[in-house]
Amino acid sequence: MEWSHRPIIFDHNRITRSYIGGKLLNAWRGMPEAEDNHQCEELLVTSIGAIADGKPKDYAVSRTLDGTSLAEIIRQDPEGILGRAYQESNPNQLSVLARAGDTIVRLVMQCHPQKKDAFRFHERHGKAEAWYIARTRTEDGVAPCVYAGFKPHVTPALWKKWVESQNIEAMLEGLHKIEVKTGDVILIPAGMPHAVGPGCIFLEIHECSDITIRVEKHINGVDLSASEMYNGLDQEEGLKLFDYTVYDEAEIRKTCVMEQRDPLYQGNSVITTAIDERNTEAFGMKILTIQPELRLPAFDGHRVLIPVDGDLILECDGEQYKLKQGWGCLLPAALGTLTLRAEKGTAKAVLGLPGKISHE
Repeated sequence: MEWSHRPIIFDHNRITRSYIGGKLLNAWRGMPEAEDNHQCEELLVTSIGAIADGKPKDYAVSRTLDGTSLAEIIRQDPEGILGRAYQESNPNQLSVLARAGDTIVRLVMQCHPQKKDAFRFHERHGKAEAWYIARTRTEDGVAPCVYAGFKPHVTPALWKKWVESQNIEAMLEGLHKIEVKTGDVILIPAGMPHAVGPGCIFLEIHECSDITIRVEKHINGVDLSASEMYNGLDQEEGLKLFDYTVYDEAEIRKTCVMEQRDPLYQGNSVITTAIDERNTEAFGMKILTIQPELRLPAFDGHRVLIPVDGDLILECDGEQYKLKQGWGCLLPAALGTLTLRAEKGTAKAVLGLPGKISHE
């Protein structure tokens, strides 16, 4: 069967990051037991891979269980995989990607470029992202949390001063701290300062970019190079990529903490919307509760699917495919009717959709 007419399931794709975790990520994905270390992030569905010092441009692009590169799959049939409009908008690349990380420490404070700044890196997209909190654990008595958005007292000049002096305490205090629990969805618009706190497995749905601006030189026993911090920009230019909008407590929660809404029922199964164009034009996210089966509505484009609770059996054109909890799957644009069945009677999954295409 052609790649574009079946769900495409991807193999392990673990990468090294500056934070520490991975033990719970392995358990969640049904992998061999491991201790927490810097091998703590899994690229689940990606056509661009990851930016890492000393690694080639196509580093960590997703590969199928038989070793076929996603880049090659798209090259063979770009419209069948991506959809015609998405191929025209973002040639030969997915417009929505998925990764998962597991951390027992705070991640580095950072932001990602907005679309208007993507040209600086020869890219088409900025990087808005959203985290579905798949699992949590309490570390050293600290409740699982994330940090997002500037508090009202922060100004560009003050942020620059703290970054130059590496006043980490002041920088962290300048961001809102949001406690999270399993099942929460946090949206981070492009440009917003943020960091995942300790104790989270976060499933990240994001735009087609891996550009990150980091503002800490030393974190979790790792020294970051200038290129790792500012991606080829100097500090002055890098700090301009932050969105210096400030928020009070109510505003940051309205912007970042997503509520599930607009339920669509199929028997005991339900599809709810966590993110759509009312929140961001970058991508969408739906939460699927499968009891015991759910038929996915058609969509004129590609989508990414990740089970977060329980394994799934995917049925398409008389064929069955097993998709394990915590693993990534691409649903091509040309895919026919797809039925999801919970292997043990009930399951939950996250569905990521590319944003609506602007014709500006």
